Amino acid sequence: MFNLLMRAGPRLSRGLIACIAALSACGYMGLFVAGQALLPAFLFRDAEKIQAQMDGSTTYDGSSFDSVGKFYSMFGPSLLNVFVIAIGVIFIWSMLKRVRHAGGLGIALLLGAPCVFFNLFVASKDTLVVAMSLLIVWTLRREREGFTAFIACAVYVVYALLVRRYFLLIIGAAAGVWLFRCAGMRARLAMIGLALLSLFLLPSAAYMALLHPRDMAVDYLVYQSPYGARTSFYNLLEPDSFSSFCIDYLYAMLRLHLPVLFSPDPRGIAMQVFVVAAWRAAWTPRRSIDASPGLAVFACLVMGHILVSMLFEPDLGSYVRHLSSVSLLCMVLFSTRSHASAGRLEPISAR
Repeated sequence: MFNLLMRAGPRLSRGLIACIAALSACGYMGLFVAGQALLPAFLFRDAEKIQAQMDGSTTYDGSSFDSVGKFYSMFGPSLLNVFVIAIGVIFIWSMLKRVRHAGGLGIALLLGAPCVFFNLFVASKDTLVVAMSLLIVWTLRREREGFTAFIACAVYVVYALLVRRYFLLIIGAAAGVWLFRCAGMRARLAMIGLALLSLFLLPSAAYMALLHPRDMAVDYLVYQSPYGARTSFYNLLEPDSFSSFCIDYLYAMLRLHLPVLFSPDPRGIAMQVFVVAAWRAAWTPRRSIDASPGLAVFACLVMGHILVSMLFEPDLGSYVRHLSSVSLLCMVLFSTRSHASAGRLEPISAR
């Protein structure tokens, strides 16, 4: 469906696309400058914690907020704003330059709007993830898939060691998905069996470490957050055994990927469409991967984010915010598949 949408509607000229990109960038910069006067307060929640660490607070010492605060403190306030705006403008251009038809413009807005809204109006942790995605996509222009995979692993490992440790799990999950894609049917069955056996042999403390952060985050949203917990959810069972782990993980998959069943309102429907688009981008057909092997890196990274996020994400908004940080990877996948299915696949360096 998304491949058809990418080619639906009238074809747009490069001049028109450039004009739309310029207007979008100007609108983004205007809203960025307006800041808290026009944007909802919850967008600044994490940024305020980072800023507090930059101002000398010790409240979040040793946390990811502290790590990012130390990095951002290398910039002055004005230079930091320029840094974030530059990432935002480059992101908008990188999304829209892959548009060819009116339908593709709709998909670019669907994928790009949540990323800009959640991650590019403030200097947050996910702002750096967006910058990482821009770097990874740029490396693929060199037509060196191995180099792209190396850069992706390197930046994710560095980010994991300095900011969020669970990004090591994302790299591990992405590697597992890549091996699964390359394997035959028997090897895939063996990999599934091995993965389940490995989970079964984990101690109870490991299940708690993987899933209990969700309950802790929901407790914060329910009892301390001034913004409420509209779409948050607890684990169904105490995550202290293999069976409980499986039930809680499947329940999280249901809550995060079928939000219209639990939040049948306009926001829930909009987030549902975004989640479906991200899933569809990650499930890239094998023939598209064979045509441009570097795309496997993007597809596996997106799937790695999805698989790991279901371990701890406490609510739908947080899930969409984190997943939207790799929206550019999804757009590249859709764009390339659209060209491939139309029989005119072109080198990525030309797009």
